[in-house]
Amino acid sequence: MALIEYLQKSIYMNLIYEDRYQLILSGLWVTLLLTVVSFVLGTVLGMAFCAGKGSRNRVIRGFSNGITALMVKLPPLVLLMIFAYLILADTSFSAEVISIITFTLKCASHLSEMFRSAVDSVAVGEIEAARTLGYSRWQAFFQVVFPQARHQVMPLYKTQFVLTMQDTSVVSLLAVQDMTRAVTVITSRTMDPIISLVITSVVYLLLGFVANRMLSLTDRNKHLECKEVV
Repeated sequence: MALIEYLQKSIYMNLIYEDRYQLILSGLWVTLLLTVVSFVLGTVLGMAFCAGKGSRNRVIRGFSNGITALMVKLPPLVLLMIFAYLILADTSFSAEVISIITFTLKCASHLSEMFRSAVDSVAVGEIEAARTLGYSRWQAFFQVVFPQARHQVMPLYKTQFVLTMQDTSVVSLLAVQDMTRAVTVITSRTMDPIISLVITSVVYLLLGFVANRMLSLTDRNKHLECKEVV
């Protein structure tokens, strides 16, 4: 009975009292926004970095390799501090925009490594055969290299989404009201972190599961379309 009474009181104080559940919901929205925007932009930028790493121009290749190596090796919290307090300190960008820029570059750097490895895994003979059949360089890439590379990179691509979502948990450093900061605020008022932490952990797990399922379904549909075309 004591445990049930404790849980009832804890749930009331952490969620219902003063409508504190709204803090978690608003934090969830911010977390989703930062994650999705950073991941989408990171995917596009990651493709650009991947192309830069394979460029014949030494300057472009060196810049792409250098920037991605730097972003991959630095922790997300350190990167966020560098952009917020050094690089973008004198700009009018909001904390949310600075966070998106940071996580986009971080995500893009990881994805570029994955994309490059997936592209390099395609046998050179297949590309040469496509060129022999009259395919242009771009046709050979999109019809021979890209389908195989996409299939190779998809498991890591799904994992990167979850990692990007985890990285966003450090934005509370800039006073961004994400889900982690919402839990911190509630805990500071109730001095009882158990319910809030359990809810937050479950939400993160559910978000990761749903994202993985959606990306898996997308990959499956693409694979079926390729089979139908063949």
